[in-house]
Amino acid sequence: MRFPPDFWWGASTSSYQIEGDNRDSALWEWERKKGWERSGKAADSWRLWREDLKCLKVLHLNTYRFSVEWSRIEPLPGQWREDALERYGEMAAALVEAGIRPIVCLHHFSDPAWLCREVPDGWRSPDAVKFFARFAGKVAQALKGSVREWMVFNEPLVFLTLGYSWAHFPPGRFGLHRMERDFLGKGGLIERCARAHVEAAEAIRKARPEALVGIAHNVTDLEPARDNAADKGAVRDWDELMHWRLIDRLVQAKALDYLGINYYTRVFVRRVNLPGVPLRALPGHAEVEQAAPFLFRLLGGRRGDRPRTDMGWEIVPEGLERVLTRAWERYRLPLVVTENGIADAKGDRREAYLRDHLAAMARAMAAGASVRGYLHWSLMDNYEWGSFKPQFGLFHVDRVGGSYERTLAPGAEFYAKVAGKNELP
Repeated sequence: MRFPPDFWWGASTSSYQIEGDNRDSALWEWERKKGWERSGKAADSWRLWREDLKCLKVLHLNTYRFSVEWSRIEPLPGQWREDALERYGEMAAALVEAGIRPIVCLHHFSDPAWLCREVPDGWRSPDAVKFFARFAGKVAQALKGSVREWMVFNEPLVFLTLGYSWAHFPPGRFGLHRMERDFLGKGGLIERCARAHVEAAEAIRKARPEALVGIAHNVTDLEPARDNAADKGAVRDWDELMHWRLIDRLVQAKALDYLGINYYTRVFVRRVNLPGVPLRALPGHAEVEQAAPFLFRLLGGRRGDRPRTDMGWEIVPEGLERVLTRAWERYRLPLVVTENGIADAKGDRREAYLRDHLAAMARAMAAGASVRGYLHWSLMDNYEWGSFKPQFGLFHVDRVGGSYERTLAPGAEFYAKVAGKNELP
């Protein structure tokens, strides 16, 4: 299949996972507290960003999604580091000069440490919205000359769940039994997130009226664990909460010009009639099974039987076709696959993974879905929230030797060929 001549072929990264030394992020101290492997210099991209640009050119990519680090730009409330803004501006301008479209994400899982101190309720508080909107306006003004396409949040429902229900991210709140109230109630987390996105979109459009504003939204292919009405109802409930409730609000507010889809796997959902279980739905994520294997089995959790990635995620390429089709039919907004990739340390599955998922995307496009681009996760191996072990990158990074040299990963040649020819062989 040949793709449209203006199709976006690209890669995605996040600042905390590649830049290194983001010491003013809430995650920096959190790593020590949780006993995680330390991020350190990560891929040293704050210093070596021009090497990353060379990697994009080697792959024949025309688009790069990267995030700006809030804590690097505003290490203390109201204290702006103009040198950091200038560096991000230099990066964006260099991409444009090289014929590569920069897409800037404002929030990719990393809050500044001061936000946790100044706003104890975190994203439950309207103060977090106020601070974030101010930050968005500052960045939009600084980068407006080079950046037209923006993403406000990356996977906000994942970030909020891990921080406010699972205690896996800062601020470390655990409250699965309160998840419905915390997320869905008046002034709840979804409402706060929607407000923050809307105000950030307004700030971006004020700085550059023709800007295009999107979101990178994690969407999983959901199926009922059993072929019965109860589990089908659980799928609908979980789907609405985790996938569409926030997007519905942003569409109603006219705060989305396109919708980014992050897709990785399929999950089976089972109805569980127990108090304290959010929506009485048990999603069969690998992480849920790993966190409580005995309870997962006791409650009848189901995992699929397809081959799995190094993350334990089931490989289901046709799920991408289903997810894109559902999003298109629901919103009729242009779509971008903003993340899709495989943790594959051996490097023997990446080409097949890419081929199968790109074919699934092509089928969705042939059926009518308006898909504007495909951005692979990730450009390089990076810090996967506690560990460098998962290797998603199209380039490996020499961290052990200390050179941080980028070398092409197995399977990346196939992606370079597709992007270069704009065609799936």
